[in-house]
Amino acid sequence: MRRMLDRARSDDGMSLIEVIVAMLVFAVISLGVAYSTVTIIKMTNDTRSRQVATNLATSQIDYARGLQDPFLVTNDEIVTTIGQRTYTLTQTVSWVDAGGNDVGCGTGTGVMQSKRVNVTVKWDNMLSTTPAVRVDTLISPDDRINDPNLGTIRISVLGVAGTGMANVGVTISPTSGGAALKDQPAPTNSDGCSFALKVTPGTYSVTINRSNSVDTNQATSPSKSVTVVAGGSIAALFQYDYAATFGLTYSAASGALLPTDLDTTFLSTYGAYVSSGGAKTQVLLHPVPSGYAGVAGKYIAPIPNGNQGCINVDPAAWPAGTVNGKALNAGVRMDNVAAAPQGSASMTIPLGSMTVTVPSNSYLFAVSVAGAAGSGDPGCAAAPTYSFGKLSGAKTIALPYGSWVLYYGANANGSGKLPVPASSVGLVGGVLGSVTTILAGGATVTLDPRTAK
Repeated sequence: MRRMLDRARSDDGMSLIEVIVAMLVFAVISLGVAYSTVTIIKMTNDTRSRQVATNLATSQIDYARGLQDPFLVTNDEIVTTIGQRTYTLTQTVSWVDAGGNDVGCGTGTGVMQSKRVNVTVKWDNMLSTTPAVRVDTLISPDDRINDPNLGTIRISVLGVAGTGMANVGVTISPTSGGAALKDQPAPTNSDGCSFALKVTPGTYSVTINRSNSVDTNQATSPSKSVTVVAGGSIAALFQYDYAATFGLTYSAASGALLPTDLDTTFLSTYGAYVSSGGAKTQVLLHPVPSGYAGVAGKYIAPIPNGNQGCINVDPAAWPAGTVNGKALNAGVRMDNVAAAPQGSASMTIPLGSMTVTVPSNSYLFAVSVAGAAGSGDPGCAAAPTYSFGKLSGAKTIALPYGSWVLYYGANANGSGKLPVPASSVGLVGGVLGSVTTILAGGATVTLDPRTAK
């Protein structure tokens, strides 16, 4: 009997399994309570932040309306911290026509009636289910800005990043019909916009200017022609930014003389820009993000089924081939070099080199010609001439890639010049190319940018 009672007493209380189950149930309940508490706190904080964001958006709209001039209301972004929380306010604006369609300073064709203003506010650690605060309004000018008998010119100036360029001066002058403006437009605002209102119908030249700035054609004061019609609106669009500075190094044989009137071409996605008048130590160029490749000489792109241009100055135009039994790789131009607006970069301009001997006090000239048969020269239909000034004796000179005939003479203008004898010209060691004797004892010298296989 005692043993049975002892066995019964040993089964009193909770087993280990029951304890574990109870702890798990308690943990689940605790986690649920904690999650609910955290969620409530987050929702409370988010609601409080939304109230602050709403006040910020409303205040910004009130400020915009208080300016009492829609031309002063521009795109903007404001970041502010309130109560250890960061709020980002984004203001987006656009003119709209009578039908409610957007009319940007560089887009659309409608007549500006009023300006739509949208203010959006977001904040740090927003709940994923919470939309941003958004407030919209329309602001109309106090005075009439349109006239059915007159027109509007909208000027848009954007930089390489696609953002507006501020403080760009604008000048508008009539070129056919029209009339001189009573007042020139104000410089561009932070959106890169300026407007000329109530303009007499006719054709006008719109010119922009800002210190140290250039467009994609490297013009410092580019112009666009626009035609204004009664009751209409026309846009003049420019891509214009602060220039980048490129320091230039001309790479040729040691001590080689460069032509005094050398051209240098800068190739980019916008085409070819030629800097003339001799070698430069630096140039200011539009800051194209993909950069420029510099080549010596005046590159002229070929016209399909037309002029072959002048492409032999570009190493990349020389195909792989075999010259005088030597296999050559295709030519390769220097890598593109890029610089940011108001930034700087260094660029190397390669040339070919040769030796020449001329009589004392002779003026030396180089004339571009077609390459000899089998030279692989892709050609230059423009046939430019370069000058080296007055020289004496043996010299090393540098020229753009291609084929050349050298002449010497007693006159700076080249009158009465004679071909330099073939025996007086030669290639500098290591430079690929050929010297081919021509009539009158001269020589065609081909400077080849390719490398041997």
